[in-house]
Amino acid sequence: MNARLLFCIALGVFTAHIGVVMLLSHLRPHAQFPSAPKENFSTRAAQYTDTESGEKMVYREFTVSTNFTKTGAVTPPPEKPQLDVPAVAR
Repeated sequence: MNARLLFCIALGVFTAHIGVVMLLSHLRPHAQFPSAPKENFSTRAAQYTDTESGEKMVYREFTVSTNFTKTGAVTPPPEKPQLDVPAVAR
């Protein structure tokens, strides 16, 4: 056998092996994306009626969380609005 024929056979075997490796690398499962993070914005509203005048008042509370990392426990927002009820102007 001459050297040129052996070289062509070796190059063909090498190319076939590279093709098999490339095919197997695409069959491996890819990394999955993490689930969507929880919302960082919430609203609450409380409606009160002034006993003297009968006027209805609505207090709204907006809560925005700015936690960018997963370290530490996040405290849940309170059940009732944290707003102080101002004195009713007469």
